[in-house]
Amino acid sequence: MDSNSSVSKGTHEISMLAIYAAAFFSLSLTLMKGLAIPLWCISLGVPPVYMGIVLSARSFVPLFLSIHGGALMDQFGVRRTLLVLAVLNAVLPWFYPVFPFVFALIILELFGGLVSSMAWIGAQTALARVAQGDPKRAGRFSFASNMGNLAGPILVGFAWKIGGPIAGFGIISLWGFLLFAAVYFLPVGDRPKEPITSWKSLMPQWSVYKQAFVMLKEPGVDLVVFATFLRISAYSIQASFYAVALVHLGQDEFAIGVLMGVAGLSSGVATLLGAPASRLFGSQGVVLIGGIATAIIFISMTPYLSGFSIFFVAALIFGLGMGISLPLLLSILSSAIPKEQQGVSVGLRSTANRLAGVVVPIGLGVVIELMGITHGFLTIGLMLLVVLVVGGLLLLRRAKRVTNIQV
Repeated sequence: MDSNSSVSKGTHEISMLAIYAAAFFSLSLTLMKGLAIPLWCISLGVPPVYMGIVLSARSFVPLFLSIHGGALMDQFGVRRTLLVLAVLNAVLPWFYPVFPFVFALIILELFGGLVSSMAWIGAQTALARVAQGDPKRAGRFSFASNMGNLAGPILVGFAWKIGGPIAGFGIISLWGFLLFAAVYFLPVGDRPKEPITSWKSLMPQWSVYKQAFVMLKEPGVDLVVFATFLRISAYSIQASFYAVALVHLGQDEFAIGVLMGVAGLSSGVATLLGAPASRLFGSQGVVLIGGIATAIIFISMTPYLSGFSIFFVAALIFGLGMGISLPLLLSILSSAIPKEQQGVSVGLRSTANRLAGVVVPIGLGVVIELMGITHGFLTIGLMLLVVLVVGGLLLLRRAKRVTNIQV
């Protein structure tokens, strides 16, 4: 009995390490592209409006297919699905420098955004299956994902400065191969998976979408989806026009990569503070909304700052707001949803992610074209803060009926 228990515990720990590694190499793919694609657009001379379209394209297909992707992982298994996605994430980056045209960029971002988004959904689903709402493991998972956000952009910025677009996109490709290695050690699953017998079994099912949207009736779920939209709106500013603003303010590729990486480091450390901060303030909801507000403010004020040291401090505080909110989102959602529906619930949250990823870059691109980059950041930031405060107060009041959210 003791021997079997030790083997089982060892296997479980290996599974958790693989999940943390998948977190490290999956979420960071989006931020690495958030540096590489704007730099590529600048080198191609793409104007702000079209740049906004390019940068929003990565979220357009996942907006409609995230729920379906989560359902596929419930149906066919996380590991099997993620292995395919990892290979695609490793191959696609090489197509960007081969086709240096705006139309090709949009097509590549439509497909590339889908596979990177689905990889992150898979990592979150693997966590939800194994950790089952454990806030300590959710914090470690969030920490690992943000450590990827530290390393990835710095490497891309350094490679881009030394070797140009080929080297920058090559680092992103390497990340995809390392994701494959991590996924290989994920647990196969705790129940038989359906065989893939036809293309029909891979097509979206309306019943799955209906099941996902019904979840929004639950007070805890609606708060998570709302907060996710606003949190990723701040992230979308960083992953789109943040690099453009910093280039405009005289920063080079490596410095921008360092700033984005520093935000990831700060965010990673802050993920470990979500639970203690909630106990300190007596409310998960207040900490969640406060963290998101902090992130929005410090990313929106970027064009008003000057000097690397000031950018550094702002990036640290932005990362703090982003990081402290993530484990609360994951913990609340995984606790509110049954285990067999975790993939669909993660897909629902990811749909909110992608909606922000579509709306914010396009809106920011248009406002920058009309008002300039400084006033563009300010306008979008103020709009997001108003929505956060008004909607947050309403949903926090409703969430009083949920026992695991102390308002």
